[in-house]
Amino acid sequence: MSSSTALLPKDRKNNDHPIFLRVCHSPWISIDQKSLLALRFVTAVYLSFSFVMVQDFEHNQQKRGWLSVFDFGNIAYFLQVLYHWMAFSWTFMHLHYPHHGSQERSASTLMQKFFSPPRQRNNSTCGNNRVWFSVFYYAVHSFPHVVTLIQWSVLYPRNHTQVPAGEVFGHGWLVKFFVFNKFAVNSAIALIEVFFFSSIKRADSVWAHIFGITFLSSAYVGWSYTGYAATGKFAYYFFDHNKVGWDDASAAVMAFIASANSGEPIEISRHSSSSTASRLSVRSSPRSLSKRATDTLLSLNKG
Repeated sequence: MSSSTALLPKDRKNNDHPIFLRVCHSPWISIDQKSLLALRFVTAVYLSFSFVMVQDFEHNQQKRGWLSVFDFGNIAYFLQVLYHWMAFSWTFMHLHYPHHGSQERSASTLMQKFFSPPRQRNNSTCGNNRVWFSVFYYAVHSFPHVVTLIQWSVLYPRNHTQVPAGEVFGHGWLVKFFVFNKFAVNSAIALIEVFFFSSIKRADSVWAHIFGITFLSSAYVGWSYTGYAATGKFAYYFFDHNKVGWDDASAAVMAFIASANSGEPIEISRHSSSSTASRLSVRSSPRSLSKRATDTLLSLNKG
C-alpha cells in the first residue's frame, strides 16, 4: 500500500482531524508514513532496551529494591515505552490495514481493531476518549522534562542524585548510559515526538488538560508517600518532611504539580488579514517550565 495513504479528512471543523490518526502522521512532508513507521520502531526498540538496562542497573548495581517502583523517573520512562509501542502499532495498522472496519467480523479483524487507532465518532464516549488520550499524550511528553529539571537543577547541586556527580565519568559505560538515558535522552525523545513524529494538537479545553495533569501528578505524590510507607524512603528527598520540614515539603509538592502543568502545550491562533482566514496552531515546547515552579524547586537548594 502506498505510504501516502492519509485518510485524514480535508474539512476543518471542530476537532477537525481525529487525534488518534494524528499519531500516525508526521507534520513534516519529508517524513512519510513508511519513514515514520521505521522511526517509530527504532525509537520503541531503543526505549525498551534502555529501560531494561536502567532497571537492571538500579536493581543489581544500586540495590534500590522496591524504591524503583516509586521513582517518578522510572514511571515516566515506562509511560514513554508504552506510548511508543502503541504509536508504532497504530501507525503500522493505519498504513497497512486502514479499512479493517469495513470487513466481515472475524478473529483477524478483531485483532486488527485491537491494534488500530480508535475510530472517532460524534458521541460523548468518543469525546471522552479523545480527552483522556490527549491528557495521556501530554503527560507522557511533559513528565520526562520534569524528571530532567529536578535531576539537574535540584538533585545534582545538592548531591542527592542516584549516581554522585564525581562518579558519572570514569566508572564504566553503564554508569554514563544510565545517567544520560534516564535524565537527558528521554527528554530529547519526548521533544522529537512532539515536533517531528506526531501532528497532535490540543483539541479540547485547556482546563481539561490542567485538571488531568494535576490529577496525575498529585497521584504520583500520593504514590511516593505509599513508597515511603512501604520502603521507609522517598524517591525524592524534598518530599520527606522529616528531612526538609513540612513547609518545604508542601512547597515542593506544589512546585512539582506546577512544573508538570507548565509543560502543557499552548495553542496560539492567528488569522490572516486576507478574506480567507487560515488558522495556524503553534505549540510551545513541553520543556518550557514555569518560572514560579522552577524558582520554588531551586529554593530548596538554599541554605
